[in-house]
Amino acid sequence: MDCVSRGLRMDVLLRPPVFPGTASQGALRQDPDPACQRAVWTTTLHRRLHMLSRQPTPPCSTAPGSAQWSHIPDGHNRRIAADRGALTHAAARIPRRLLSAAMLLCLGQSAVAQSATAAPDAVKLDAITVTATKTEQDIDVVPESVSVVTREQLRQRQPQAVGEVLRDLPNVDVGGGPRAVGQTVSIRGIGDDRILFLLDGARQNFSRGHNARLFVEPDLLRRVEVIRGPASALWGSGAIGGVIALETVDAADLLAPGQDFGGRVKTGYQDVNGQWMGAAAAYGRIDERFDWLVDLTYREAGDIRQGDGEDLANSGFERLSGLAKGTWNIDAANRLSFSYLGFNEDGEVPSNPQTPAAADGANLVDRTTRQDNFLLRYDYEDPDNNLLAPSLVLYRNRTDITEQRKRDDRRDATELTTTGFDLRNTSRFAFGDDLFQILTYGVEYYEDETESTRDGAPRESFPDGKTEVTGVYIQNEILLGERLTLIPGLRWDSFTSSAAAPGLEDNDDSAWSPKIGANLKVTDWLSFQASYNEAFRAPSVSELFVSGVHFTCGPGCQNLFVPNPDLKPEHARNKELGLRLFRQDLLTPGDVGRLRASVFRNDVTDFIERRVQVAFRPVPGNPGPGGVSTSDNVSDARLDGFEIGAVYEAPRWFAGLAYAQTRGDDENTDEPLASVSPDEWITRLGLRFPAWGVELGWRGRFVSAQDRVPAGIEPSERFDVQDIWLTWSPAGQLAGLSIDLGVDNLFDADYTPFQSALKAPGRNIKASLRYAF
Repeated sequence: MDCVSRGLRMDVLLRPPVFPGTASQGALRQDPDPACQRAVWTTTLHRRLHMLSRQPTPPCSTAPGSAQWSHIPDGHNRRIAADRGALTHAAARIPRRLLSAAMLLCLGQSAVAQSATAAPDAVKLDAITVTATKTEQDIDVVPESVSVVTREQLRQRQPQAVGEVLRDLPNVDVGGGPRAVGQTVSIRGIGDDRILFLLDGARQNFSRGHNARLFVEPDLLRRVEVIRGPASALWGSGAIGGVIALETVDAADLLAPGQDFGGRVKTGYQDVNGQWMGAAAAYGRIDERFDWLVDLTYREAGDIRQGDGEDLANSGFERLSGLAKGTWNIDAANRLSFSYLGFNEDGEVPSNPQTPAAADGANLVDRTTRQDNFLLRYDYEDPDNNLLAPSLVLYRNRTDITEQRKRDDRRDATELTTTGFDLRNTSRFAFGDDLFQILTYGVEYYEDETESTRDGAPRESFPDGKTEVTGVYIQNEILLGERLTLIPGLRWDSFTSSAAAPGLEDNDDSAWSPKIGANLKVTDWLSFQASYNEAFRAPSVSELFVSGVHFTCGPGCQNLFVPNPDLKPEHARNKELGLRLFRQDLLTPGDVGRLRASVFRNDVTDFIERRVQVAFRPVPGNPGPGGVSTSDNVSDARLDGFEIGAVYEAPRWFAGLAYAQTRGDDENTDEPLASVSPDEWITRLGLRFPAWGVELGWRGRFVSAQDRVPAGIEPSERFDVQDIWLTWSPAGQLAGLSIDLGVDNLFDADYTPFQSALKAPGRNIKASLRYAF
């Protein structure tokens, strides 16, 4: 095998497995042929920069000097340490035009950000996904549709809630209104109770009607990955619509090269709700073996001003969030890390935060939302061992919501605790020069425990219970020659749900989740993708065992919940085709252009829905008038659509355009699904002034009316929302200072988004000031 092939194969075979939320750590092994050491390193670096085949590869060099390869955590990318002579020689052989390429900015599925302070000739890397395959891969290589939101984009957005991070992605919609505690997410017409949420690789399984799924401070995030489409072959139950994986910051993201201790302070203001925020962090590294981080963020906000000029009553909040992390590099191969993420928010809101507050305050509650996430991770990475690279993550998450009704002091408490682990290994094999395999296999176990009370007594409408899930999975990334990659995978899950109340049967079942994907590189600038994925969602404890009163209908009349422990899991079968184009030096030297398109069809069977039967006579389950409500597998659904996005990136300006469309129908009734979002255009345009450390930009969302709705659902009108932003990170004597300015809803549009009963916020002028030392 020649040196070029060695470089490509080493890049693939020696890339270590990575948990979502973990900085990738690996070592580039020194090639046994000294004449090829530098060419192998250079070739590997080329692939990191922009897929080896897209640029000429330098010939094998035999220049003197030896390289010692090691790994140092640095955000999500490797930092390669080498002696000065070898590094200089290798860098000199990289084509200059590659070094001048600007980083791709995120738009839709091509999500990569560029720092405003970067020089035009800085080397930039493509976005990497670790969620799609549980190994580190370029998003252009994986068959799935993946978007990555980077920390730089989070900075541009200055979000108050996670929902604001996601709304600029194609076929991803945020509903439920502007109160963060009530915001919900849908992907390709699938609601967030059928989407898997991950936080630093740990499952977040909290789900309660009219409430957000996840509570986390956006200022503590470094990146977000979104997989559109089913993903149970690796991730198990819940991933029918896709996966949303959030990663928190590490000390390595904040420490400058050679820095052993640092800190930062930040303050900000947003005028749409009079919100003030303050944050402080300290971080450091001890003896190059242990790094640590402590980060606190506080926000206080009043009522949100809507586009019509009226305030949304009872939408203010007070929030305190904190993150503590530590990583111990025990030796060259063993690493142990720990993290704690806490969230506490208080506010006086309606019991259903997706609705207006009643004029007399009858539906108001004092609500405290608390979430605690504990995580312990162990990684073993020996660069000389391609068969053994195990990783283990242990986690325990607790979500606790307490609500005290204002009118009579009734107190409801709801708690969900998830405890679990994910243990996996990655083995890498080479068979000749044209067949390489990356085999990932593992076992996952988690347990959900729900507990709820009303004035200290068990609450039937949110029953106490437990769900246990055990899954085993295997995936094989097969590289056939230089052009074709196949990725088959299979997972089996067994799950059991039981109620704490006596007299209810357990729900036991199992599910297989296969997948197969392919990426065919036709030319250096054109590739095609095809994939088939199955997914499932096990019924929740509340769907299985809910009982008690649903609602009252007059004196002596009440509708009762009836448990259904015989529910079957929902299943999804997704077919998808894709096309991707990439071109460097498209219009001018140093620029890049990219286009990504995908078309999909997702067939979902055994949809679980709550059926409400109103009857003013006795019926089974209710001896009196009022009827019954129960969950059942009642319908099948078909969703199809497409996404297309184009990005152009030059050293001093950028532009992007994306369009997304989904159609969904209930195959039993032939009516449209109520959860499908309207068609949408997403645009970005901006300028960079590297010498000044300035970037400014404009983004727009142009959303069509949604009139494909079932009977009883209110259609929505079209609307346009446009934002502008400016970031400034000066150098010299002001180094460490960052100022971010922005205006959301620039023209103060008055609109009500689809799947929302509340109007959206009006114009929001916001600013933040940060200083790092």
